[in-house]
Amino acid sequence: MKYTKGKLVGVMFFVFFSLCAANSVSAIGVVSTITVRQSPEGITYDAAKREMFVANYGNNTVSVIATSNNTVVATIPLRASPFGIVYDPGVGKIYVGCSDSKVYVIDDDSNQVIANVTVGLYPFWVAYDSGKGEIFVSNTGSGTVSVISDKNNTVVATVILGLGLQPKALCYDSGKGEIFVPCWEGGGPIKVISDTNNTVVATILLPETASIHEPSAAGYVPDKNEIFVSNADNTVSIISDTNNTVIATLAVGFSPYGFAYDSDKGLMFVAAGQIQVSASEYYDTVQVISVSNNTLIETIAVGMQPKFLAYDPAMGEIFVTNSYVNTVSVISDSASVPNTTPGNNNNNNGGQQNNNNGNSGKKSTPGFELLIVIGAAAFVLFLKRKR
Repeated sequence: MKYTKGKLVGVMFFVFFSLCAANSVSAIGVVSTITVRQSPEGITYDAAKREMFVANYGNNTVSVIATSNNTVVATIPLRASPFGIVYDPGVGKIYVGCSDSKVYVIDDDSNQVIANVTVGLYPFWVAYDSGKGEIFVSNTGSGTVSVISDKNNTVVATVILGLGLQPKALCYDSGKGEIFVPCWEGGGPIKVISDTNNTVVATILLPETASIHEPSAAGYVPDKNEIFVSNADNTVSIISDTNNTVIATLAVGFSPYGFAYDSDKGLMFVAAGQIQVSASEYYDTVQVISVSNNTLIETIAVGMQPKFLAYDPAMGEIFVTNSYVNTVSVISDSASVPNTTPGNNNNNNGGQQNNNNGNSGKKSTPGFELLIVIGAAAFVLFLKRKR
C-alpha cells in the first residue's frame, strides 16, 4: 500500500492534534488574578450588579470588582477595618462588619455608605437571612450575635451564645430557617439559632481530636441540607441539619477557612491554606469537594493565605481573597481551563499567578514533541512501503 503526500500530511496532523489534546489538561483552575487593597478578607457577590465586593481589612476600604472583565471599578472608603461582608438582594445593599463595633451599609447603586449600625465588639462576620430580611452578625468580642432588620437598619435582637464563646463565620440555612454559628471554645461548639424567635435551639459538639478542633467558618449546601464547617485541625466537618449530627469528616489543607458553594456543579470550594508538595515547596490552596459523595476531587493553587470565597453563577467562577498578597484569585468551574493543581504548576511563588489572563500553568505541545510526531509518521510510511 502506497501513501501519497496528502495522506502522509493527514496522518501527521491527526497524530499531532491528538497529542495536543492529550497534553492539554482538563481541570478546574485559576483564570485570573486581581490586585485589590491591603489584606482582603470577606467577599460577597452582588447578583443585581454582577459585581464582587471585597473587604480590605488592612486598608479600611471595600473594592468593587466587575465580574464581566475582572477589573476593580470602585474603591469605597470606610472608617474602620472591614472584615465580614454580605450582599442583601432584598434591598440592594452591602453590609460590612468593621472593627469599630459597627456594621456599615453600602448602597450598590452609588457605592456610598448610607448608614451604620452599632452592634457588639468586633463584628467580624455577617450572614443574610433571606427568609426574614435580616442580617446576622457574629460579635467575636462579645460572645453574641446581633440581628439587624434591613427594613430600617436597626438591631432587633441580640442572641447571647454563652460565656467565653467567640462566634466565627456563620451561615444561613434556608431550608430550616436557622443560623449555624461556629464558636471557638473547646470542641466547638456550633450554635444553632432559629430565626423564628432568635433563640439558640441546638448546640453541636464536634468529635474530640488530638489537636485543637476549633471551627472557623460554616457553609450551607441546600441540595443536601448539609452544613460544612472548617476546623483548625485541618478538617472539614459535614453536618446534617435534619438531626444536627456530624455525618462525615474530611482532611483538607492547613487551617481551612471560608466556603463557597457552586450550585451549578454541585461543588463546595474551601480555602484550605498550605499543603506541602515537596521538601521545600508549599502551596496555598483551594480544595474542591463533590457534595454528591463528600469527597475531595481537586486541589487548586492560589495566592498566599486564601480566606473567603464567593460564587458567581453568571460566569461559573469562584472568587477567592488572598489576604497576604492583596489579591483575588478567580477560579473557573469549567473543565477546559488550565490545571493549577500543585505538581502541575511550574510557578514557585506559592501558587500566586502574576498574569491576569490565566495563561500561567497552561501546557502546550513543544517543538520536540512535533519532531517526534513527524518522525513517527515517517516511520509508519517507511514500513508500509517495505511491504
